[in-house]
Amino acid sequence: MMIKRAIHTHFPYFLLSLGVYVVCFALGAGIFSQKLVIHPTSMAFWATFGHNLMVGVILMVGGWLTLGMANTLYLGYHAAMLGVIVKGVAKGYGWHPLMTGVFPHAIPEIMGHLLFCTLGYETWRFLHIVKKRARGEKTEPLYIRDILFLFLVAVVLLILSAGLEATVSHG
Repeated sequence: MMIKRAIHTHFPYFLLSLGVYVVCFALGAGIFSQKLVIHPTSMAFWATFGHNLMVGVILMVGGWLTLGMANTLYLGYHAAMLGVIVKGVAKGYGWHPLMTGVFPHAIPEIMGHLLFCTLGYETWRFLHIVKKRARGEKTEPLYIRDILFLFLVAVVLLILSAGLEATVSHG
């Protein structure tokens, strides 16, 4: 019940995050047309996890403080940079380094960051609920447990991503 409710109440914000990501990734890949030089390196689990968690916290807290503006811009920036990297590496080296070095860990990392960005809209969602209640309109309650659940899922996705990046991904 809680999982279904958490997904249902946050789904529009997740779709917004996903839309921003897809558009900015496409812009980054579309605008950039140069070959990139790569230097494959082995990534340590804790350093990778710490970095990705910091990005997630910035997405979440930045969104809280700016009613969703900072997280949207930061997510868009990261998506555009990934688009640039994917296009530049593919142009210079083909798809193999992307298939072995980026894609194994990219999906859980991106999903985790999308969830953190989704959680960054909580202040906006809270104000929307307060506004509806002030008008006497029926609205869903704000469940802290749902927010904590989505936070935990995002962290687990980043742990999975860091584990894959440290052990499976290679150039």
